[in-house]
Amino acid sequence: MMRCRTSLPGLLAALLVSAASPAAPQTPAYRVEIAPEAREETVFDWSSQRCEQWHVPDAPLRAYRDDRNEVVAFASHHRSRAMTGSGLEQLATSCAVSFEGRHSADPSAYSDFSWIGATWTGNGRDVVALMHDEYHANEHPGACRFKEVMRCWYNVVTVARSGDGGRSFSSTQPPSLVAAPAFRQEVGQGRHRGFFNPSNIVAQDGAWYTLIATTGGEGQKPGVCLFRTTQIENPSSWRAYDGTDFSLRAVDPYREDTARAKPCQPLKELPTTVGSVTRHEASGLWLAIFHLGPDPAQGAVGGRIAYSWSRDLLAWTPLRTLTTHPTMWSKDCADRARYAYGAIADPASTSRNFETTGDEAFLFMTKMRISDCEVGPQRDLVRIRVRIVKETP
Repeated sequence: MMRCRTSLPGLLAALLVSAASPAAPQTPAYRVEIAPEAREETVFDWSSQRCEQWHVPDAPLRAYRDDRNEVVAFASHHRSRAMTGSGLEQLATSCAVSFEGRHSADPSAYSDFSWIGATWTGNGRDVVALMHDEYHANEHPGACRFKEVMRCWYNVVTVARSGDGGRSFSSTQPPSLVAAPAFRQEVGQGRHRGFFNPSNIVAQDGAWYTLIATTGGEGQKPGVCLFRTTQIENPSSWRAYDGTDFSLRAVDPYREDTARAKPCQPLKELPTTVGSVTRHEASGLWLAIFHLGPDPAQGAVGGRIAYSWSRDLLAWTPLRTLTTHPTMWSKDCADRARYAYGAIADPASTSRNFETTGDEAFLFMTKMRISDCEVGPQRDLVRIRVRIVKETP
């Protein structure tokens, strides 16, 4: 995520996958492209819909249908507010706060700054959320040797729950850990550390999955790891893939002995945090979306959205480019806007949690206005229609 007052592109740029994983599947005969004559549409207009200066889209879109068949969506900042409507085509913003961290100076509380990173509900009333929890040690006296947020940033992923369809979320104290480094926040200062930005949650064959990025350190390789639970209602049941099975429980470095903690196995081909993962109904394939810097083969300018396919969520195809445009990595001061947090969702999905897509869907993104070469609070949530096309041999 982005901190409330600055852009932090280094998080994503540092997540380089270097570990082995199952052999990549053969590239499927499908491509993703911007639909012909598609036009960018504004979903949340910061200039007219914000509730405060830093009420901004700052995470990939997550959405579900509640028990009244109303769509509830988040593209959260650290003060999370829901958008609601009859469908993804029309969403109204609420100024009510669904969740906010306690800005605790205690790193073991895992409640400094928190973003709703993923949601899932089976009945539309009881909602599970995976929280991206940042500890900004630079803001707590004596907690960091440095002054810059990036060099003091420590991150975990926890669980929060709602019993009212997402109007409010709460977590235990301390919250249940899904993913955490096997070391405390003072270890390895000088860079951002931990586990970040869970993808949306998807269900398959009686289990639930999410992809979570890590910058590594202390024996953990950087990359993207796959996490699974077979009991979505049990926040302590999440396990990470170890290269063979889903056997790794998050170890709390403040309450448990971490000597036996083992690293998760990053997956090949996944270079950084996953904006969304959805199942294409016609092919049965999983589609992962990434917002990236420029393709090295195309020169060091701008940026791109890329995608990868998988049949089992473990083996992924090499990245292909969906579209190019300035992203948060761009250094071009002539940019009028930059984009981040791409996620695909299909308004016509038959899934309550928008886990599936047909041959047409929308790419949702945060559009960041640039002023004096800087990213500020002027950010809109936009979307553009995309289509999935079967390629002919």
